[in-house]
Amino acid sequence: MNSAKTTTDYLDAVVQELKAVDLFGWEVCRVRETSNQLYLIFDQAQSQRRVEAEKIYVQIYLKIEQDGKDLLGESGWTVNPGDDPAAGLAQTLERAPLALNPLFHLPGPGQPYQRLNLTDDYLWEQPQEVLWRVRDDLNQAVKGISDVCLASSEIYANQRELDFRNHTGLEGSYKATELKTQFALLAAAEGQEAESLGLRQVRNYQDLQISDMVRHYARYALENAVAEPPPSGAYPVVFGEEALDALFNHLSAHASAQAVFQGWSRFQTGKPVISNPRGDLLTLTSDPWLPGGMKSRPFDDQGLALSPVTFIADNIFQQPLADQRYATYLQVSPTGSLTNLRVAPGRATLAEMLERGKVLHLLRFSTLEPNPVTGALSGEIRTGYLRHRGEALPIKGGSVSGLLDEAFRYVTLSRETEQREAYWGPVGVRFEEMNLAGS
Repeated sequence: MNSAKTTTDYLDAVVQELKAVDLFGWEVCRVRETSNQLYLIFDQAQSQRRVEAEKIYVQIYLKIEQDGKDLLGESGWTVNPGDDPAAGLAQTLERAPLALNPLFHLPGPGQPYQRLNLTDDYLWEQPQEVLWRVRDDLNQAVKGISDVCLASSEIYANQRELDFRNHTGLEGSYKATELKTQFALLAAAEGQEAESLGLRQVRNYQDLQISDMVRHYARYALENAVAEPPPSGAYPVVFGEEALDALFNHLSAHASAQAVFQGWSRFQTGKPVISNPRGDLLTLTSDPWLPGGMKSRPFDDQGLALSPVTFIADNIFQQPLADQRYATYLQVSPTGSLTNLRVAPGRATLAEMLERGKVLHLLRFSTLEPNPVTGALSGEIRTGYLRHRGEALPIKGGSVSGLLDEAFRYVTLSRETEQREAYWGPVGVRFEEMNLAGS
């Protein structure tokens, strides 16, 4: 569309079509996205793009009686500017009775939305300048490192505007920025070559700190050129860096109201989440207000106001993380689904955690995703160290595995903390025994 006024008029047209039909409920979300992109081969720009997109996502709800019980028929469609909303609505009305679910009501007006700063003014107003500044930062960082070169990189300066409405009169909107950089470094050491891939997403340019990250990953590339798989066996393991993004996922999955409703969550309100703990007690919070968090937002996909919720406190399950639908099904207070994860730190320093015996310090994996139901963890090591008596031997390859519910019984959480894309918590998480299939 050519202007904000034009797109607003089109959104209004979609809403008017919905109001003209006898529906139990509806919700509309318009998303406008602009992405400025810069692609580099070595240190030279290969191409530059600007991509603009706008979509309107519509969901409708019909109340349908079946066997004397009121159910909800649901369906949705995506409206692109220029589409005929009447035709799309007609097709969606035909589909809605085919998917029946228990009845629930959408959030109503008067939601207490928190005022959040999700935008970087510099990135919003000068996205092209930010792209070239990041490019210069990358090149400058690599120049000072021997035997390492920047093979390629992609830089994205993204802007997002979201407007939400539903049939109750509820309205909400927010803007957000995202700066995303991914790069590949090539290194040569002792006649061997290796690469190191980096990815970072932040809200603000000042949080990118790409020079520090490049130096960090350049060291990984140089070490990977000579790293070897560690000997197979059972080891204490300290997880850090990229591994932290996934390490608590199965606990969050069991805490979801959807898992409780479907019957596969093992958590019970007021009961321990880890049996017979011998290590640090877990306290986990969903924090949609985390400054700079990539999952920070004032409301969820259905317009429900979000606020921080501690769902595990000192190893005790407090309440399920429930959107409006599953809160109704379980008759609990709605909290919204998981946003940024905040993990309370422990008392030990990272140095202390790495000194006790022969320890694996594992930082990056090819893939690492716990089974959401069983908590079984397995991942191929991309970057790590075997630490013993003050020495750190670079390792790569091999696979670490274990059951997280058992591992968390003896967990040690570091005193030091860090913030990642959607994580704030300890820089190190130590488990006393995990299995390694190595050399």
